[in-house]
Amino acid sequence: MGSSGDSSPAARELVVALASAMEAQSGALETRVIDRLTSEIEEARDPHIATMQAAATVESLSVTRQILQHRIDAGSAEVPAIAVEHARRLAQRGVPPAIMERANRLATDTVMRWCLEQMELLTTDASVIAQAAVLIMTDSGAYGDRVADVLAAAYETERELWLRRSSASREACIEQLLTGTVPDAAALELTLGYRLGQWHLALAVWTDLTESREDDRTFLERSLIDLADRLGCASPPLVRPRANNEMWAWLAVGPEADIAAIRQIVEGWERPVRLAVGSPAEGVAGFRRSHEQAMSAQVVAQSSAHRSPFVVTSAEVGAIALMCADMPATRTWVCDILGPLAVDDAASQRMRETIRVFFTNGASYTATAEHLNMHKNSVVYRLRKAEGQLGRKLRDGRLDLEIALALCHWLGGAVLEAAAAKPGGA
Repeated sequence: MGSSGDSSPAARELVVALASAMEAQSGALETRVIDRLTSEIEEARDPHIATMQAAATVESLSVTRQILQHRIDAGSAEVPAIAVEHARRLAQRGVPPAIMERANRLATDTVMRWCLEQMELLTTDASVIAQAAVLIMTDSGAYGDRVADVLAAAYETERELWLRRSSASREACIEQLLTGTVPDAAALELTLGYRLGQWHLALAVWTDLTESREDDRTFLERSLIDLADRLGCASPPLVRPRANNEMWAWLAVGPEADIAAIRQIVEGWERPVRLAVGSPAEGVAGFRRSHEQAMSAQVVAQSSAHRSPFVVTSAEVGAIALMCADMPATRTWVCDILGPLAVDDAASQRMRETIRVFFTNGASYTATAEHLNMHKNSVVYRLRKAEGQLGRKLRDGRLDLEIALALCHWLGGAVLEAAAAKPGGA
């Protein structure tokens, strides 16, 4: 023992006597340690954890007794295999390592308190008790450090392996759901930890890459958890990483989910993020359908002239997404419909936006004026001017006109003709 040279023979004898008492009262001491762990650590009351925790405690106390009784070097003593396996099981169940570390500290403290109580029964010599206590604390501390190091390493290794296996299994399950090959929905739910018979809201989420890829992924995961919580979701989101700065996700929402609230929530995040959002849908088919809608919305978002932070929903851009499949043809069609208004310049943009807002507000001049913060007469003048440029009334071919204007609103210059260069320009 590390400090045996500074201790009296009486102190060393007291430690040996204490080890004998520990063997004789092993059952009571084991119960005392386990009772303290289960009373102060909630996770230790889980039956799946408690059984192996008890076995690990028994073996660890046996090693402690041998260290004290036979003066074994505590820093090199073997950590019981059952304790190492217990650490691995905790990693597999996702129990935080801090719980394991706290259990180790509580167990060491409980044993030390028992030792002090027993030494007072074995001798009345305060000096001998003090020297023996130093020996016990030195050895129990060294063994405790060794146990902590070994268990932490086992936990970390197992957690990494478990996450890799779990990630691969989850990927396979999600792929089955998205391709419509679902032989056993209950088995998929068990692997994913996510119910399929509920309403789902699918998202595609991405942000600009930073120097730390891990930070990007962590930020997106944390943000999705925040979004699910603030939307009142029944469970944490199901997340599928797609790249270091992109994820797919499914939120467990109700059929009446407040999709409009997402934009305000996202705008409050610490970094700019772009979201493409499907519509709530139910069951396995809804899981896939909402995702397909989110993917269509993402096509528009990635082609959009708008800058992040930005949220686009499939309800807003369903038709637009279909026309993004052939951008050259879409650009030609927009030019055919809008004629001289299909130019990428400020004047044409103001004219297009006025018409779009006019249609959005039920062809009301008053509502349009309020929306654009203009005088009603100015709105009337601008719309009549637009009719002159189009060569027809706005109500003629209104459906085509609305779609063309929506394409310009979302995609900007991607569907417009370049403005003519000004004379004398570079």
